[in-house]
Amino acid sequence: MKLRIRAAGGVVRRQRAGTIEVALVHRPRYDDWTFPKGKALDGEADEQTAEREVREETGLRCDLGPELETIRYRDRFGRPKVVRYWLMAPTGGSFRPNREVDDLRWVDASAARSMLTYEHDRRVLADALRFDRPVYLVRHAKAGNRAAWSGDDLRRPLSRRGHAQAEGLVSLFRDLAVDRVVSSPATRCLQTVRPLAAQRSMRIVAHDGLIEGASLGATLELVRASSGAVVACSHGDVIPSVVTHLADHGVPMVDPPAWKKGSTWILERDGGRFTALRYLAPPPT
Repeated sequence: MKLRIRAAGGVVRRQRAGTIEVALVHRPRYDDWTFPKGKALDGEADEQTAEREVREETGLRCDLGPELETIRYRDRFGRPKVVRYWLMAPTGGSFRPNREVDDLRWVDASAARSMLTYEHDRRVLADALRFDRPVYLVRHAKAGNRAAWSGDDLRRPLSRRGHAQAEGLVSLFRDLAVDRVVSSPATRCLQTVRPLAAQRSMRIVAHDGLIEGASLGATLELVRASSGAVVACSHGDVIPSVVTHLADHGVPMVDPPAWKKGSTWILERDGGRFTALRYLAPPPT
């Protein structure tokens, strides 16, 4: 059995005059254009490998962002190779040609897709660009009275008005891109996003990071790691906790705090970093 090769790298991203650019490197040994990456040292964590290899090949110091798609293939010696990538933002440094890389170019997304030599790098690029899309935190619609419900509260369903709000989300999101629908396992949350998911022919993924009482850390981990435009349905304790935490850490809250059932907070992103918090009132019923 051949030894598996472990490697890591990064998609280094910046914005210039409203245009997203990524750093591509040219390796004269292979005459290819690719993302900076390299093999892990013994005892080195993959995240450390990614930061070190990017710094060595590009001269750039970078902050580590969300993890991107992992690539698996066989190298030219037939050995299985696994490469993990992270989205990165440059914080300093500059490029100088070195023994691995003789050229670095900042190119926009469309040019990068054409320049990249390998199809698997194009998949990583596509995943990186998805982190510019927002996360939509939807509070579940109106449900039956908690005190009057005798069964498991996880199974408490929407009220008639709640079902109308759920149907209203289809119109509310009509002009918004949605790549994925995630929900608390609670029935009232699943029912809230079911019409939207059905209209988009999407499967709802239940996630405990959105359940009532979930820790802030678990929910933040979910929303930060989610690529694409994600609709995430949760509860009246979870959503204020996330929005308030982000606001307390410098993310501008464009609209005043409100948490009505059926409402949505839009967490806008730029390269995986949250940049603004916007409120959408519940759909009319």
